[in-house]
Amino acid sequence: MSELIETESLRLKWIRAPWDEAVCPFPVMQVDQIEVRGNGAREDIRAFEEARERIGAGLVSCRLPHDKLAESMLLEACGFRFIEMLYAPHLDLAGIDAGVEPDDLTIAQATEDDMPAVLRIAGSAFQNERFKMDPRLDPAISDRRFQNWVASTPAHPSQQLFVISDHGRLVAFFVVETHPGGTCYWHLNAVAPDAQGQGYGQRVWSAMVRHARRNGAQRVRTSVVARNTRVMILYARLGFTLPPPAMTFHWVKE
Repeated sequence: MSELIETESLRLKWIRAPWDEAVCPFPVMQVDQIEVRGNGAREDIRAFEEARERIGAGLVSCRLPHDKLAESMLLEACGFRFIEMLYAPHLDLAGIDAGVEPDDLTIAQATEDDMPAVLRIAGSAFQNERFKMDPRLDPAISDRRFQNWVASTPAHPSQQLFVISDHGRLVAFFVVETHPGGTCYWHLNAVAPDAQGQGYGQRVWSAMVRHARRNGAQRVRTSVVARNTRVMILYARLGFTLPPPAMTFHWVKE
């Protein structure tokens, strides 16, 4: 359930984040909306701070459009710290040839036998994400978070887990979801650490673009943090468009 502050100076909406609480040793909150409307915003936000203290939250996250500087300054005045810039690349598939190119990669939905290998990748491949980069948080939280996400995907009503293999060697996985209107959303993807630096990035991502097109998608959307420069360059090579980024902030109980 969400809670809301709405005054002449501030609109602030927040929720508990049970998906993050599953791997954190403390309650976690997420600010979904914040709008500074007047000079009284700093005083009005105290009601949120009191609610945060009542539940003993150890972490609060907030994501803002890149140009919301009044809101970001209010968060910083309340002890939030900037963590990352997040981009949401998208690719129009209208001109994509969905034919199978000569490549030995195979794409299949993950089976129970695939899960140990996929969980190992999920527990080690994500080194640029916000839970891993915030020095105030235990980095093991990040690894458990992605492993939990992957482990829960086969039972998810709309997300699918795909594994990409090269002659039987599992080299990458993708968590994808088909959204209304023909959008294929890539929630989570990674190349296995022992397969990185071997040219699999462009091969795998290109194969998944063609896979989305063959399955009727009109566009692909995803997200990537600015510090993950290798993947940012990969999306540029594949023709993805980068819209304006978002800023992520964390408040962590000291």
